[in-house]
Amino acid sequence: MIRTGAPAGARSAPGGQGRLPAPGAGTGAVHLMGAKGAGMQGLETALEWLGYEVSGCDLSSGGHDPRHAKGAVALVRSSAIPPDHPEVIAAARAGLAVMTRAEALGQLLRGRDEITVGIAGSHGKTTITGLTGAGAEAAGLDPLVLVGGRVSRWDGYARTGAGPAVVEADEYDRSFLQLDPALALVSSVEAEHLDTYGSLEAIESAFAEFAGRAAGRLGCVWCADDPGARRIGQLVQERYGAGEAMSYGLAGDAWCRAMPVEPGATDLLRIKWSEGEVSLRSLLPGRHNRQNIAGAFAVLLRLGADPEAAAAGLGGFGGADRRLQTLGRLRHVTIVDDYAHHPTEVAASLAALRETRPGARLTVVFQPHLYTRTTALAGDFGRELEAGADEALVLPVFGAREPPLLGVTSSLISKAAGPSVRTCDRTEALDVVRGAAAGGEHLVVFMGAGDVTDLAREAAAAAAEIEGSGRGPADDSACPDAERRTGACRAHVGA
Repeated sequence: MIRTGAPAGARSAPGGQGRLPAPGAGTGAVHLMGAKGAGMQGLETALEWLGYEVSGCDLSSGGHDPRHAKGAVALVRSSAIPPDHPEVIAAARAGLAVMTRAEALGQLLRGRDEITVGIAGSHGKTTITGLTGAGAEAAGLDPLVLVGGRVSRWDGYARTGAGPAVVEADEYDRSFLQLDPALALVSSVEAEHLDTYGSLEAIESAFAEFAGRAAGRLGCVWCADDPGARRIGQLVQERYGAGEAMSYGLAGDAWCRAMPVEPGATDLLRIKWSEGEVSLRSLLPGRHNRQNIAGAFAVLLRLGADPEAAAAGLGGFGGADRRLQTLGRLRHVTIVDDYAHHPTEVAASLAALRETRPGARLTVVFQPHLYTRTTALAGDFGRELEAGADEALVLPVFGAREPPLLGVTSSLISKAAGPSVRTCDRTEALDVVRGAAAGGEHLVVFMGAGDVTDLAREAAAAAAEIEGSGRGPADDSACPDAERRTGACRAHVGA
């Protein structure tokens, strides 16, 4: 049974060890631990814009030290930092306000006069947040946007603004329950982050509580194409009323529906809702991105944005980094970096590439992320890689915050698939790129949420060196029309 938590009007978020002081209220900085993480970089931008002094440290640059927080007024730790870390303990003993990133963000947003829009879901939330921010920007709403991927148009992980806050709401560690959204979006709900929740029922209960917090205000929008999101939307409707949850997607019964204008023209979309329709040309490939566009547009309608201006903003959004991002080319080989790290995301990204480049050979270099996710979903990963790619090379598991689990290796994935899926090391993966240059049109996709992105950039750098093009423009003749039309195909190293 899914539990929805407190009804609208009883909106108390869990507290932490401390609270953020008012900007300028103290004589020291807000110190960020794990400052180079995507979520922390966006928080840093928002804090500085609102008048806070900010300091930070990260394991990747200088590491952590109990002395770092000396002179600070608060310490904010990322979810990757345990509460018993020596630096955290030292800060608490020194009397600093100590909190998680999620707690700090919730406090920061509740201190603003403008509403918060929370974009949640097992998949798609980064792109939907970016799309919604771009649409709100184009419609003159001047949004504050915090997104979990770098967006080139904002040169980072946030856009500052005095209007509504559009925030990526992460379900990991129940972080999104620190938010108080006036408008909530649920894109998808699957069995993910089981190390936090333990069961799908617990995940759905958390999403229902999150979505229910927007009841009585602007309500919830949910994806009609996803069974989990549909369950949440229908539950909110049953509990709070039919007008409190509106659907979006590709399904015929969706309140806000996106569809290609004509067969084959998948970048030219028509969006229809109960009161009208608009058309736009999208830069983002794939069925999943058509769903994402419909979701962002539904949010913008609920915010009162002008539909034509909102559609123009959505059409001009080129995506976030590591989301099917073209990094470089070597003769007939295109090198792509993608963040997919769940079987559903793997399938969606590979389908989008097939749609965009149907004649190209497709090789995936996949890095499993987390031991718990690998052991739970190895069979699904193997099946999706085998079905979606011509060849898949599986790197060792990237453990991130987790210690190794006995017997959990990338071979669990390769053994669940046929001979087209095999394990490899980083050197073998780079050799594939070099060898592919001798053949026909070829896409090589480096995929995963770990440091596989570094390997992708190493491959792109090697490609540029082989081509002798350095950092100059690359041949974009084989790039998708949408990318070529706007220059969004970043087919040179470091773009």
